[in-house]
Amino acid sequence: MRSETATNTDTKDSMCSLIPKYDVFVSFHGPNTSDDGFLRHMNEAFSTNKILAFVDKGDEILPLLVKAIETSLISLVIFSQNYASSAWCLDELVKIVECRKKDGQILMPVFYRVDHTNVRNQKGSYANAFAEHEKRYDPTRVQQWRSALNESAKICGYHSSKFSDDAALVEEIVNRVLKELDRVKRINSKGLVGIDKKISHVESLLETGSKDIRRVIGIWGMNGIGKTTIAEEVYSRLCSDSDYEGCYFKANVREESRRHGIMSLKEELYSTLLGEQDLKIDTPDGLPDSVKSRLIDKKVLFVLDDVNDLRQLETLIGSKLDLFGNGSRIIITSRDKQVLAGRVDDIYEVMPLEFNDSLRLFNINAFEKNHKNNKEYKELPKMMVKYAEGIPLVLKVLGRLLRGKDKEVWEDYLGRFRKNIPIKIVHQIFRSSYNDLNRHEKKIFLDIGCFFNGLSLKVDDIQLLVKDHDNSMHVELESLKNKALITISHVNVVAMHNIIKQSALEIVREESNGDYEKKSRLMDPDDIYDVLKNNKGSEAIRSLAIDVSIIKELQLHPKVFAKMKKLQYLDIYSKEYSRDFVRSRRGLYLPQGLESFPNELRYLRWAHFPFASLPFNFSGEKLVVLDLQYSYLTQLWHEDYKVKQYASTFEGSSSFLRQDLANLKYLKLDSSTFLVELPDLSNATNLEVIDLRLCTMLKNVHPSVFTLNKLKKLDLGGCFSLESFESDIHLTSLRYLSLASCTALKEFSVTSKEMVKLNLERTCIKQLPSSIKLQTKLEKLLLAHSYIENLPESIKNLTSLSHLGLQNCSKLRRLPELPPSLIILDASGCVSLENVNFPSTAHQMLKENKTRVAFWNCLKLNQHSLNAIRLNAQINMMKFTHQHISISRDHEYDAQGTYVYPGSNVPEWLLYRTTRDSMTIDLSFGNHSSPLGFIFCFIVPQVPSEGFILRFNIEIDEGEEDIQLYLDKPRHAIKSDHVYLLYDRGFSRYLNSRVKDQPKFKIKVTAESQTLTRQYVPLMMLKGFAVSPINTSQYLNFVQHLEMAEDPSILSSSISIVNILLLLVFILLLIRMFVC
Repeated sequence: MRSETATNTDTKDSMCSLIPKYDVFVSFHGPNTSDDGFLRHMNEAFSTNKILAFVDKGDEILPLLVKAIETSLISLVIFSQNYASSAWCLDELVKIVECRKKDGQILMPVFYRVDHTNVRNQKGSYANAFAEHEKRYDPTRVQQWRSALNESAKICGYHSSKFSDDAALVEEIVNRVLKELDRVKRINSKGLVGIDKKISHVESLLETGSKDIRRVIGIWGMNGIGKTTIAEEVYSRLCSDSDYEGCYFKANVREESRRHGIMSLKEELYSTLLGEQDLKIDTPDGLPDSVKSRLIDKKVLFVLDDVNDLRQLETLIGSKLDLFGNGSRIIITSRDKQVLAGRVDDIYEVMPLEFNDSLRLFNINAFEKNHKNNKEYKELPKMMVKYAEGIPLVLKVLGRLLRGKDKEVWEDYLGRFRKNIPIKIVHQIFRSSYNDLNRHEKKIFLDIGCFFNGLSLKVDDIQLLVKDHDNSMHVELESLKNKALITISHVNVVAMHNIIKQSALEIVREESNGDYEKKSRLMDPDDIYDVLKNNKGSEAIRSLAIDVSIIKELQLHPKVFAKMKKLQYLDIYSKEYSRDFVRSRRGLYLPQGLESFPNELRYLRWAHFPFASLPFNFSGEKLVVLDLQYSYLTQLWHEDYKVKQYASTFEGSSSFLRQDLANLKYLKLDSSTFLVELPDLSNATNLEVIDLRLCTMLKNVHPSVFTLNKLKKLDLGGCFSLESFESDIHLTSLRYLSLASCTALKEFSVTSKEMVKLNLERTCIKQLPSSIKLQTKLEKLLLAHSYIENLPESIKNLTSLSHLGLQNCSKLRRLPELPPSLIILDASGCVSLENVNFPSTAHQMLKENKTRVAFWNCLKLNQHSLNAIRLNAQINMMKFTHQHISISRDHEYDAQGTYVYPGSNVPEWLLYRTTRDSMTIDLSFGNHSSPLGFIFCFIVPQVPSEGFILRFNIEIDEGEEDIQLYLDKPRHAIKSDHVYLLYDRGFSRYLNSRVKDQPKFKIKVTAESQTLTRQYVPLMMLKGFAVSPINTSQYLNFVQHLEMAEDPSILSSSISIVNILLLLVFILLLIRMFVC
């Protein structure tokens, strides 16, 4: 489902780009006279001091308001007695706290005539406000508000009770704001870019406002990322602005301790803090009592930069912070997270700069101050910035290297980068990190940098590929991560920054002393070309990776790999997958065939593998990954050869026919269009993924596949020749099975209790096996374009099923009762569908959570089914709307719920209805403090053209705003009128903000259909549309009336009464709000 909202400023992004960057965002709640007077004085002071402030008056469009918070340096929150009564303000506060955590935004709380403990613990007027909120809002949202208040009130702020009058309070706040702005100006004057929020984030972690605690903060990140710079700026500000009795900054502890010894640094540290020259300390562990006694009451600030060994910390500051007085603050920077873990209160990870900040930093260093890029340089800075990937050190060094140079020099550097030649000074810095690694860590570091990076391999995969005998390399991988040399994503994918990768390649060059025949890892196309052409392989080679689409044409000897006996990783890939390339087989030629692969291979990928099988003596004993996509294989290996070779030795036994594949985890043979059979895979006991997509000549799957107890994913999509896929064996681990577009498949019966997704689209199967009921973990069942005639009654027992795809199942006549877990149901194009068995009781229906249901072109549905669908649509749409109107407005997820079924009339339960293309919405009653959700309905006429998208143009007040909603439709023609119900959270948020100031407005709707050429053609006039505002009270009343009509025999007849009651309830609620 796709949705976009656009205004007459073109797009949401363009709207936000018009917002300036504010100095201060002010969050408050009136209309208390004292509060307004205080705020007026504050605004006047801001204006006098040229402080740009955004004051939320409650009339801003929500996206603009959120952007204003995000782009402000400081958020000033004025907590008054009635602040918590405003859901609007509380939502602002949640966003402000989020920005403080994420971006280090400065949060300045002002407790105006309210005790901060009442704010923190929600007592007094705050307790009364929350008692009301809990009746009206989602519990999750209310808890977010409570957490935001609690966190904000912990921050040292300004208490009006401590000032003689408002003027003194305003003066103190303005002075603090000016001081923060001056600090930012100083940072900018130094040419530091994108660092202000990072500094603020570290300061917030230090909790400098809390005087009675000691705090130690770690700053962690890769070399050159800006750790030292951030620490220097924080130290400079705190040391000059605060009342620390001793300050000390030691840069490069790692190198200084190597040169002068750690004890020398220890004496220097405490001499400086105590203000005593030539202090002597003889004990590595601890401090003399005379030193301790003088430190215990002393508030100190110090920074230890680039600490790389836990023993350094233990010697310098010990294991406890009770050496120093209350209010002391310590900052430690390190490239090794393990050094900081357990020794600091919080760790701040320094992330790379965003692109715009990177470009600005590069330009500052690459060009003169008043220089304007001419056209020939226009794209080159962007390309340099892309190479640097947000590392400040690289951006500065590269900018200075290119400053004043001709365009040819810039292009020469780009050429070097493409060849993975690093900048010398940058490489030296990363080389020092490499030198600190142990033997195993170095090996894995080079393996990742020179081979695995970019292959999207997970931690478990890397561990299998690099394991040393039976020793797992988990500790080494974790160490590389902690040293910021690799990253591990939230889905456990291992990656390496491009700059670090270049250093890894350079280290390999250095260790071979320029002799590429001695290189352990080959990636350079020229080196590989020479090694392969002249058969110069050696035992030194551990990995080889080459893109055959760029290599010069090369004829290889059949024993090309014979000398590479220790080769473990071989990747012959192609970034070019066109049919012409596959047919040409250009790149590598082996006219005499290939005799063998090294037996040590663990990773083998060879795209477009040119032979009908692997070599006769192939051994897969150590293989973890076997990837031969787009190959010319007819069979994987020659089992007939093994029969002849070993028959005399293993007479009467068949085990010798099977490869020893105990380490194999991935088998990828997709698009091997000549493959006709699979071998016996019984010995592949650790195999998890088999990819056989588009193996168009594959007629069957070897029975051994069904015995693989660790198999998780099996993809046979597009195996056109496959006619049957059946087994009596219940697989124990299979989670994903695809037989999509196996157009000859008629027989299917495979079961796995772990199955999560089953795709049988475009097959010839007519029914699901009875064992489907056992697959209770199944979440997604796709049967589109199949010959399915009925679904088993047991489908209701699939309690995890959330998505059922039945598009264009032309033989399907009946839908049985479906599980309440279903979220998406698409029965579009089921032209024979007559009966739909939806729940008949309110209790059952209210358990459902359908968000997307489509019955496009199901024109044979009987009246009973249509009535059930209409009621089901109303309940699910109202429930979905209710769930989303109570979500905090800054939530990034703009949810959308849709329900489509045949029909020509707008449902009666919708409040505002018309058969024209426009109408007036009047919500003038009440103050609308309770958010509304707006359900839309469109009566879509016949659409003869093909295409996938309907575009609804919604004009507000004759062109003042123009909103566009993009909604799905069946590709082929819409053959009759359809009711299209829609709730779009983004659009509802917009209408909510509008209703607050302009509750009466006119809506006009036109519709267009996208053609296959992506053009939009107008539809004839819609046969009607409707809008219905829904609030929490209305929904709860609706549920109550449904539950009263629990008897199935009266449920349908009572729905009209319920709808009339809904209308009355909504009017009464509006009147009550108006009177109040």
